Amino acid sequence: MKYATILVLLLSFLLVACGGQAAAPVMPTIQPTTPPASEAPAPTTEGLRRVTLAMSYIPNIQFAPYYVAAAKGYFAEEGLEVVFDYNFENDVVQRVATWPQGEVAFATASGTSTLLARQQGLPVKTALTLYQAFPIVFFAKASTGLQGPDDLLGKTVGIPGNFGESLYGLLAVRYANDFDASAFEVQEIGFTQAQAVLEDKVQVAMGYAMNEPVILRQLGEEVDVLRVADVYDLAANGIIVSERLLQEEPALVQSFVTAAMRGLQATLANPDEAFELSLDYVPEAMLGDVELQRQVLLESLPYWSSDLTTANGLGYTDRELWVATEQFMREAQLLAGPVEVDEAFTNEFIKPLADASGY
Repeated sequence: MKYATILVLLLSFLLVACGGQAAAPVMPTIQPTTPPASEAPAPTTEGLRRVTLAMSYIPNIQFAPYYVAAAKGYFAEEGLEVVFDYNFENDVVQRVATWPQGEVAFATASGTSTLLARQQGLPVKTALTLYQAFPIVFFAKASTGLQGPDDLLGKTVGIPGNFGESLYGLLAVRYANDFDASAFEVQEIGFTQAQAVLEDKVQVAMGYAMNEPVILRQLGEEVDVLRVADVYDLAANGIIVSERLLQEEPALVQSFVTAAMRGLQATLANPDEAFELSLDYVPEAMLGDVELQRQVLLESLPYWSSDLTTANGLGYTDRELWVATEQFMREAQLLAGPVEVDEAFTNEFIKPLADASGY
């Protein structure tokens, strides 16, 4: 019965919490062949400027701060009607880079994707960082005894494949601990990480903190988690824009960022309300287990704020983290050469909000 249950959960909850894929040369993870249009109620367009936010996954609770900003009218108060468009991360990076021809002003993408894109000549920058810690984790049954990197030695670790954020997390932990490829065995197991751990096909697997460990706990399994961020943190997901948009329409970027961060603050202040508001933007067929999705949101919240955001404002980008990410990616040969980190992000539009209402 337990195995049948997890299959249902996995089918209803194949989550890539941060967009999961980086720009070429890595391969995309499993996505819908044709990403669906937004199912959100159509807002009034009178007097509002219509802009597109390209999301790097299907409609999902991971985008709650943006849904809340729309539902509570924060975008509208900034004069914007935001259209949610869902696609592959590789695609959204390329589309936002060609603004205005690409008609995508904003997109969700990881810091690793931004660095890869800039090396390839795509002029994009991160304008706000949502995930303040890299959300990939190693996880195992509690009986395995996974407490630190040394506990990986001699184990078999399952990863979805030789691509994406899980691969980067794996390589970062090797890099930080000077582990060579023989330190532990790695198996490519596709997107079956929770099932593989539950059925003892691998001792340890990698996934998102708010995904596979949540599934296993919902099934009553005690799970140990080793966060990549606690070993070697990497730049994670946020909002990217083109350099041209930054140069020609900084007021538009400021309006979007202000509204989005108000949505994030409202989400952090009242997760229950944020969850209920977000349900209107996620088609029922994609929602799956509602209580599981609620737990996903709760598990995501700690990743969306930090001491740095308390001091500098939600959405703040940590330069030192990006420097460390670029160094790792270059030395791991994920980047073919140096990338100028200070050209890859901006904190120009990040301003502390007074309270949960944003003012």
